[in-house]
Amino acid sequence: MKKFLRLMLIAMLVFSACGKDGKDGRDTVFVVRDFHVPSQTNNWQITNDDLMGSFFECRVLVEEITGDVFDNGAIICYLLQNVNYGASTSVVYTPLPFTFFGEDEGYLYSENYTFEVSPRYINFIVKVSDFDTGAQQPLDCTFRVVIMR
Repeated sequence: MKKFLRLMLIAMLVFSACGKDGKDGRDTVFVVRDFHVPSQTNNWQITNDDLMGSFFECRVLVEEITGDVFDNGAIICYLLQNVNYGASTSVVYTPLPFTFFGEDEGYLYSENYTFEVSPRYINFIVKVSDFDTGAQQPLDCTFRVVIMR
């Protein structure tokens, strides 16, 4: 009887370790897409915000963001950057939101990159301090989107 109980206990442990519906991560589906948004494109729109002033926004259709993914999945976005390390250049994936602080001719500024998600769409947002969006072109950006469902 003890051997039978041990076998039953071992069988329960073995079969309870099997995943169901992605709860253990085994059934998770990853979709990875890159979006290059050049500076000379009509995809960038100037949008106004009472607190931040104007900023650039690009709305992209992403069919993989279904209602189910929106409600039960996860969407992670990265800004792809080319970073110089001495004599070599490497691609770096920076998770959003990301703020870059810089200096140009003695003036300090910041660039804020973020995103908003809704079913079937992602809005990439670029806000730059000390920046006249009417006189400037939006930045040339490449974004990586990882969708988990």
